Amino acid sequence: MSSSLADKTVATMLELLAIDSPSGHEEKVRIHCVDRLLALGLTVDVDGKGNILGRLEASKGMEQASPVLLNCHMDTVPSAVQVKPSIVDGILKSDGTTALGADDKAGIAAIFTALEVIKDQRLPHGPILVLLTVSEEVGLEGAKAFDMKSLGPIERGYTLDASGKVGTAIISAPSKSDATIVFHGKASHAGFAPEAGISAISLAAKAIDGMKLLRIDTETTANIGTIHGGAVTNIVCDRCEVTLEVRSSTSERVNRHLAHLEFCCIKAVGALGGSYEFMPVELYPGYNIGKDALELHYFENVCKRLGLPFAAVPTGGGSDANIMRNQGMPVITLGIGYNGAHTLTESIVVQELENLTRLVVALCEPEEMVAEART
Repeated sequence: MSSSLADKTVATMLELLAIDSPSGHEEKVRIHCVDRLLALGLTVDVDGKGNILGRLEASKGMEQASPVLLNCHMDTVPSAVQVKPSIVDGILKSDGTTALGADDKAGIAAIFTALEVIKDQRLPHGPILVLLTVSEEVGLEGAKAFDMKSLGPIERGYTLDASGKVGTAIISAPSKSDATIVFHGKASHAGFAPEAGISAISLAAKAIDGMKLLRIDTETTANIGTIHGGAVTNIVCDRCEVTLEVRSSTSERVNRHLAHLEFCCIKAVGALGGSYEFMPVELYPGYNIGKDALELHYFENVCKRLGLPFAAVPTGGGSDANIMRNQGMPVITLGIGYNGAHTLTESIVVQELENLTRLVVALCEPEEMVAEART
């Protein structure tokens, strides 16, 4: 494999970037992905949510090998539409008016190119499963809806969906909950009788003033995302809605901080009157991978063999792996080389795309490396 591999991966990624696929609107990219998987010899199923599962049978003599799972998501953030990509000094990026969408189309491009290499070079491999999900960026909704039991037993799985150099394994990811708080005050004319009203905006402000937000400790963050209230200036606002998120290493720690946030609402209502509704919802649970986990040792050995810099690090974001690991599947989220995800400066070095494709090919090889990982 050489620079031609990079050219193939870049070309595949440019095809994907040309197809807008913000969360909830993955129809066109799904058609493209299904066609590409079928052309590569996989059987393909699409579930009711729009997730794709492709299956490639083992090569001759490798039927007893355990399946390898490759996972990415098809959707992008809303800012990664009408992308105008270019390569400057070996870096693939947009024109600065949109996000690039390397999250997660770089991962899909590497998978498609790796499967093409395996097919063209007739490389030996066990069964390969490719799971491409929808609506990951809005709370892992595709993965949560997918029937994970349909995958069968998996000894090794890889979610290609994290920043960081190729060779990076994510060993812990947080639990995340969102919450909506609706403060209810009392409407009154702001000029004639303001003292007869209770400002829902003031209620929200007083509650937020007491809240511990942003970086809480080494494991916990909390952030107010939106505040909406009122329509005109001459009426005391009687309704104000606040949305927020909390992330931490465990669901218990998340719930503990949510309780603190709600207590701030109780105190605000006690001081000013009115009422509130506090409505939390868990988006996904967190996970931790032990340093002695077989799947981690296997990945490290593959990286060493390819000359890739192995690193095992935590992350503050979630991925489909959060759902799969909490269903007992040994899936690892991998760094795929992009930087600045979700921003107008998102980019990926072409060499990292090539490294990622090489890595995917190696991860699909027969399981002699698993035996090495056990020793």
